[in-house]
Amino acid sequence: MLQKLLILLLTLFPKEESTFTKEYIIPTEQIPLNIYWISQNNILLSYLNKGEIFNLENRERNILEECKNCIYGYYKELLKCEYEHRDIQSMDEFSTTISLYDSTNTLIFKKDIFPTVIPTVCKKEYIVLKNAYSFLEKKTYYLDIKKDNLGEVNNLKRDISIPNLPKYKNIAIGEERVILLTEENFLAVYKRGR
Repeated sequence: MLQKLLILLLTLFPKEESTFTKEYIIPTEQIPLNIYWISQNNILLSYLNKGEIFNLENRERNILEECKNCIYGYYKELLKCEYEHRDIQSMDEFSTTISLYDSTNTLIFKKDIFPTVIPTVCKKEYIVLKNAYSFLEKKTYYLDIKKDNLGEVNNLKRDISIPNLPKYKNIAIGEERVILLTEENFLAVYKRGR
């Protein structure tokens, strides 16, 4: 996974330094969990229980249907990851059911798991989960869809510094633009030039 990311970065940012021009800030009521590129001019902003598709050219929004206990994701089509929690009597029981649906709302994958978690990244090949409650240890889990396997991970994010861009918490790299979630929690749109 890291190798693919480095190849992508080298392709997008060749040895000659790119320059970036800040275009605008995307106004949001919440901080998105993830930013997915849908096309060259459209991004999916994924929040807990809702999502929106934002057009970078005309700045119009398409608010997705609110969903209870879910997040939206994207991989060649719109996806939805739902979770259901239940009370348990022992750690031998499953406390969460995770379900993955495609754009036609067809169930692709379903799994009962322990611990009690919520999805934060929703893809067709995997789902990233975190503990649901603040009083629990802050842990991150990786649910591999193909292998039907849940494992704990230490750190999925890599600190990548890109010249000519400010520090950020999250980044989405497109062909012509870069979307940054800044340290101040603003979604900034930068256009790449040479």
